[in-house]
Amino acid sequence: MMRSKFLLLTILLLISLSAQAQFIEVQVEIAVDRMPQQERSDLMNLSSLIKSYYENYDWIDNSYGMQIPLRINIFPQSVNTTGSERTFTAQLFVSNESGDQRFFEKNFKFVYNPNEPLVHQELPHPLTSVLDFYAWLMLAGETDTYEPLGGNNLYEKARDVATRAQMSEKPQGWKDRLQVLDEILRLRDYRLFKYHFWQAMDLSDQNKTKEVPLAIDRALQHLEAQFTENARERYTHVFLDAHARDLMTVIKALGTTAQREKLLSLDPDNKAIYEKILRD
Repeated sequence: MMRSKFLLLTILLLISLSAQAQFIEVQVEIAVDRMPQQERSDLMNLSSLIKSYYENYDWIDNSYGMQIPLRINIFPQSVNTTGSERTFTAQLFVSNESGDQRFFEKNFKFVYNPNEPLVHQELPHPLTSVLDFYAWLMLAGETDTYEPLGGNNLYEKARDVATRAQMSEKPQGWKDRLQVLDEILRLRDYRLFKYHFWQAMDLSDQNKTKEVPLAIDRALQHLEAQFTENARERYTHVFLDAHARDLMTVIKALGTTAQREKLLSLDPDNKAIYEKILRD
């Protein structure tokens, strides 16, 4: 289903932006099958705490009216208790609803005790700092779709969290997270492709049909530039897989034959989807 930023912003004129959370419908699932009974009960409570941590906090001045449905899956593999501190080792999966932003950690270590609330704070924390880091990545990636490279400042907030946490007493995992951040920031054409893709979608929704082909051209130019540098670049393929139907649908309706052929050439992984849309 095609998401419309234009329609969203129109609706938002009727309600107060200050009353809106940036993260909505946060779904947190923690698989507790491998955990002892006490840890199972405690982790089930943690699910609701993480949900509240994301939903009940003003992360940014939400001038775009962003509302991001979030999905978090944690798969604990083991738990180690030292004194009063329990350290869980788990796999972590974070994504937005459409799946065009998603992140995975196979060795996520976090500390959680049921008598400790999740509090937003500047000091590094082995759990909330990770939650903060992915919040800023998600918000930055979403802001990139509203203005060209618009997420730069928010990506730097993620860097600030990671840098401080890497210098803390529990630096595990932060080197890898910083590498993820640096990789995304290097992908300028990927980020601009996302912006122009959404620009084409919004222009279509506004019935500005004459402007859509130019937006598609710009999107495909940045897609081509990204794949010229690295044809298997992960984040671009994740985004394409999430929006392949939308992209070819708008090209079929308002684009050109050359644009259809270019997309088929650039993204053979989704060739079957594209060809089905063109046939229907």
